[in-house]
Amino acid sequence: MKGLNGQVKIYRDIYGIPRIKARTEMDAYFAQGFATAQDRLWHMEYDRLRGSGRWAEAVGQQAVSQDIMMRRFRLKSSAKADYRAMDSHTKSMFDSYTAGVNAFIESGDALPVEYRITGLTPEPWEPWDGLIAYKVRHISMGVFESKVWRARMVRDMGAETAGKLFPGIEPGFLMILPPGSTSPGPLDEGLKELAEGAAGLNYLNEMDSGSNSWVLCGAETATGKPILAGDSHRALDTPNAYYQNQIACPEFDVVGLSFPGVPGFPHFGHNGRVSWSVTHTAADYQDLYIERFKEGEPRKYLFQNKWLDAETIKETIKVKDGNDVQTTVTITQHGPIIAGNPEQGSGLAFKYTATEKASTWPDILWKMLRADNSREFVATMEGWVDPCNNLLFSDIHGDMGYLCRGRIPIRSRVNGWLPVPGWTGEHEWEGDIPFKELPVSINPPEGYIATANNRPVGDDYPHYIAIDFTPEYRVKRVTAGLKSLTRPTAADMAKIHAEQVSIPALAYQSVIEQMEPQNSISQDAKDRLINWDCQMEAQKVEPTIYSAMRDALLKEILETNLTEKLAFEAWHPADRGLGSFSNRLKARLVAMIEQNDTSLLPEGDTWPTAVARALSKAIVTLSERLGEDIDQWQWGKVHQARPKHNLSTAYPELADLLDPPAIPTSGDGDTPLQGGYSPATPNTVTSLSVARYSYDPSNWDKSLWVVPLGSSGHPGSNHYADQSETWRKVEMIPMGYDWESIKANCETEQTLIPD
Repeated sequence: MKGLNGQVKIYRDIYGIPRIKARTEMDAYFAQGFATAQDRLWHMEYDRLRGSGRWAEAVGQQAVSQDIMMRRFRLKSSAKADYRAMDSHTKSMFDSYTAGVNAFIESGDALPVEYRITGLTPEPWEPWDGLIAYKVRHISMGVFESKVWRARMVRDMGAETAGKLFPGIEPGFLMILPPGSTSPGPLDEGLKELAEGAAGLNYLNEMDSGSNSWVLCGAETATGKPILAGDSHRALDTPNAYYQNQIACPEFDVVGLSFPGVPGFPHFGHNGRVSWSVTHTAADYQDLYIERFKEGEPRKYLFQNKWLDAETIKETIKVKDGNDVQTTVTITQHGPIIAGNPEQGSGLAFKYTATEKASTWPDILWKMLRADNSREFVATMEGWVDPCNNLLFSDIHGDMGYLCRGRIPIRSRVNGWLPVPGWTGEHEWEGDIPFKELPVSINPPEGYIATANNRPVGDDYPHYIAIDFTPEYRVKRVTAGLKSLTRPTAADMAKIHAEQVSIPALAYQSVIEQMEPQNSISQDAKDRLINWDCQMEAQKVEPTIYSAMRDALLKEILETNLTEKLAFEAWHPADRGLGSFSNRLKARLVAMIEQNDTSLLPEGDTWPTAVARALSKAIVTLSERLGEDIDQWQWGKVHQARPKHNLSTAYPELADLLDPPAIPTSGDGDTPLQGGYSPATPNTVTSLSVARYSYDPSNWDKSLWVVPLGSSGHPGSNHYADQSETWRKVEMIPMGYDWESIKANCETEQTLIPD
């Protein structure tokens, strides 16, 4: 094979997971690219096309608006800039991986069936294409859509009303550092009236509503070594977002979960000395600036009383079975205009740490693989940009810890709430939080760390990080699970994955007990809910009743407090900003119930009467959907993961071939066993665990992992969804590490030979 220096062996286990043994580091990356392309070439193509604003070439007119938005985001030009900024070793890393991908494309092996479906021919993979794939997977993890939604609420309803629905940080939120500490009260953050309107943004269906991770010090484990476990939560792609593999060479031997198209293991893995994992920090590193353009001269925009020249780029979008579409991208000093119209005098500029300027962050990808201990590992992270992560780590020497890694700009807290005026100069970025000032902790005295997208630090931290943190429900249950363990093994630590007690359900029980049922079936439902253990188990009916009741209450609150248009959009979210608002409002209602705060209810109303109405509405809805026998209302019947291939909507006649079977699931959006959903589509889980893991540094072969589908991206492959049942049962498979065992138990063996 062209681009290979020596022979490389690829062993695949019974799940089709590749284990790569190379004689040089660059050959290891070559083979990682080759094996990934064997299994996930269409997955990589999908990310390349949509990230480049070319998805309409595959599915036609339905993707044009998405492609226009992606052209505005400028991910491809940003990826090229990052590639040019890499050091020579990193360029060789990406070039070698790219050569492996292209070696597969040129090998003559059968291409994925998706190319025949769409009529496309794979173009050669470019070294920066992996960065496009990486960026498109993470651009939606920022919070810019929430800022647009808040701005629309302020514009349409006024700041006072919007402030009731968007409070600051809730008192008592559990912090990551140190575990168990709490905030004494709300932050003094205000809303500012927005002078300019902001249009809603329709965006890609890629999200990360949350993840969990936890690490326990060696003094508390059965092995004497720290054990790290957790899971990543995203929308369920088909195939899965992550790719299980192992690559070994003289410099390192790493097993983990990679991003198809990207060399190395940015988020999850271990190298035999250090293990690592991430959750989303929910940091704020995307800002929106309202730009004023000169009347009659849309290429000039105002900044501090001067008219500056904007850059304009003309783009052509090719459309399958349709005419080309022309669009113009306008770029100011704050970034590209992603909404509005410069010709009409205003637009929203998008400023994002990952695209604002070229970055050398990919240089970290090979350095982290060589770390010998936790402190070396932390040191390699300087310069990490996107996404901002809660990074947990542990090592064979007994150390473990936490780092908030990523580029977080220093600027006004007002930027965090709404789009800000771009013409005043009052909301500019003033550098970044220095690496040495990012939250970090190694071997905390508590002996454990847990993260679940909750607020990482307290009020004494000097820098603004974000306001859109996740409620503390999951991290409380993870922490309780950790404290309940006695000398756990890696398998014991993994049991926390199955934690499914709903803290909000516990809060609702107190008000349900006070309510007066409106009929006999409501009385039956009330009795069941009061005596329920609040476990969101798939086989139980109480989670179904509780969730439908809670959704009915949410809908009533939306309709009572929002305009008709905003209430409809919040109930049928078209973007993550709306979905995030609805989820946070649900959490807000829990706090209001606990405090008996009725300010969002009609005057004179009480929570028991409001919940009674919601329960009656829920019973009507469930009776229509599932029949009148409550005993048949099992949660797993309505709460299912429905894996959907990226082509099955455009080609519905092929959905049965492309889409894996639905999976009944336990949990909900508030439980560590993640199963988030949109109230408007309660039958479909929209956020779930896309990878679970538990690392054992005392014996790496005892480490465990699982993904919801399989290693292969080929519909019909034996490995397309062969881990689904294990995943459904919240069990895991051996991660494996020892090469003698790998060779003895491999299902296939392949040798790559240099040209």
